[in-house]
Amino acid sequence: MAIEIAPVKKETSNKENIVLLFSILILIVCFGLYFYFSQVLLAQKETETINLNTQLLALGQEDIKTKEAELALAGVYINDFKILFENNPKASNFFGTFQKWAHPKVVYSGFSFDVSGNISMAGKTSGFQNVMQQLALLNQEGSIQSYQISNVGMTENGGVTFNLDLVLKPEVLK
Repeated sequence: MAIEIAPVKKETSNKENIVLLFSILILIVCFGLYFYFSQVLLAQKETETINLNTQLLALGQEDIKTKEAELALAGVYINDFKILFENNPKASNFFGTFQKWAHPKVVYSGFSFDVSGNISMAGKTSGFQNVMQQLALLNQEGSIQSYQISNVGMTENGGVTFNLDLVLKPEVLK
């Protein structure tokens, strides 16, 4: 007797068919979503990114051009100020030379300058001898064209006050 081995056909239940159908449906939906995101939506987002980048570059260029215009205007103002600064008298140069010929016991205050080199100031010292020595220093100073002392008076404690008007040579304030 011969034994026949034949595959037994097993009947599938409805549950297994439904699960298989549902799995195939989920697989098809996954492939469809992958295709939609990779081909359609990604291409739209790439074109949107390119458009936004070109707009951003255009805004950046406008901003750069605006800043360049502002800086050019500032450069004009700086050059104008440089010309004014170089051609106007500088009081700071006066104080450097003033220290050389000011008497150490005379205190000056209330400086008043004008552009022609006229300087007015008030002086105070302990005695007339210091005023006379200051006048001798002014006579020897080469940077002074002329000077005038006025309102000389004594204070209650024995000090001397005076007003001094100087006319400086133009090169002192350059």
